[in-house]
Amino acid sequence: MTKANLTDVEIVLDAASDLIQNDGYAAVTLPAIALRAGVSVEEVEAMFPTANDAMVAMLNREFHGMYGLIVQNIERDPRGGLLSRMYTYILSAVYERPLAKTLFVIDREALNSIMRNGSSYAYTPSIGIRGELIEALQAAGMVRPDVDARQVSSILSAVSAGLALTAPHDDLGLIIDGLSTLLSRGVDADVADTSPGKAAFFDWATKLTLPKAEA
Repeated sequence: MTKANLTDVEIVLDAASDLIQNDGYAAVTLPAIALRAGVSVEEVEAMFPTANDAMVAMLNREFHGMYGLIVQNIERDPRGGLLSRMYTYILSAVYERPLAKTLFVIDREALNSIMRNGSSYAYTPSIGIRGELIEALQAAGMVRPDVDARQVSSILSAVSAGLALTAPHDDLGLIIDGLSTLLSRGVDADVADTSPGKAAFFDWATKLTLPKAEA
């Protein structure tokens, strides 16, 4: 897609994304964004008063894109309503998207700095699976009733953090498949129809993407 096909805001957000991936968080200033986008500083300031405002918008766009991709993959997968499949798609979305990988794996302090300084991001991102989602899946019959949802969430958060700390992984696909297999054997319920799980995930993801005042 060429710049002629993008809105001015998208061009600026693409520039901010490129800067943070290639030059680091400290390099993202309004003049740098303008230079990378090929527009004037005044044009950028008219859209975003500060560089952090631009980065907050960049984050929101990236997180919406991530969850949109995850939802699509879950909907396509006949077994997509199971926790093991969801975790696979969440990890894949993080590691396969360059900006998400930069923020979650390579330069997590940049993500923390943007979110500390921003007051209007739509939702707090996570590469783990929260306890409330697992509880919703349990209520939908997708997670075994004897499973402690909060315990599983804590374990998955620790695993996700460990993956980030030890990245990059040449065998990432095998690692994700192995984690999915463990969840399938130890957590997933034995069900034929996983559509209730898909509905539970969609409801959870939709609430995440609402602005704070609406959530």
